[in-house]
Amino acid sequence: MPYRYDLTIIVPVRNEEQTVASVLRSLARQTMLSRCQVIVVDGMSDDNTTGVAGSFPFVQVLTCEPGRARQMNYGAAHAAAPAVWFLHADSTLPDSHTIEALLEALKDPEVVGGAFRFRLRGNDLYYRFISWAVNLRSLTVHRVYGDQGIFARTQVFLELGGFREIGFCEDVDFVLRLRQRGKFVILPLVVETSARTWIRYGKVRTTLYHIRELMRYEWLRRTGRLPVSQEGESAPLVHDSTEAPPT
Repeated sequence: MPYRYDLTIIVPVRNEEQTVASVLRSLARQTMLSRCQVIVVDGMSDDNTTGVAGSFPFVQVLTCEPGRARQMNYGAAHAAAPAVWFLHADSTLPDSHTIEALLEALKDPEVVGGAFRFRLRGNDLYYRFISWAVNLRSLTVHRVYGDQGIFARTQVFLELGGFREIGFCEDVDFVLRLRQRGKFVILPLVVETSARTWIRYGKVRTTLYHIRELMRYEWLRRTGRLPVSQEGESAPLVHDSTEAPPT
């Protein structure tokens, strides 16, 4: 199938009117943005998130029921590109050639997807430690979080059923399944994430929360108790052909 774009960028949002502009301004500085479809999927926000996102001329705003996994899957179902890239509303891209690096990685036919190095925004020694620990975890035990900018080939993503709606660690879960389909790469460029959660809830409390949720996921996954079917892959997602270019 011929595609209209080279990459579909999907940003799930809900009540992010104060934040979403930063990731979209970051995308606007990318050298290859013209080759991308940018979809912001709003989870029925109560504020002006859709208005802010829609003020960027390169953004397509969609709306669906709230839930990060559901919103990302909804965006992917409307993708008009052979690859999808998921970014969080509070993420930014320090390097203007990030899209270029992603597309270059996908020139290797063995690569089915990947992510980027993680960095918490802020000049803080604790944030530097967290960033180091996250990157070490990604390279050694392959537990990758969504704020590292996960990307995948669209067809493989759809065949896997996208992100499973398990309520937590859906990003880790998806990457583990994606790695079974081919080569998964961690690119050296950085996706930078706001430290707002660490600031709001405290550094130690936030760190312990993430550790607890990952341990909970691992326990449920290994004992077959995740709140989804564990028999094989998820059902394939249906691609919305009305958003795809004509064949």
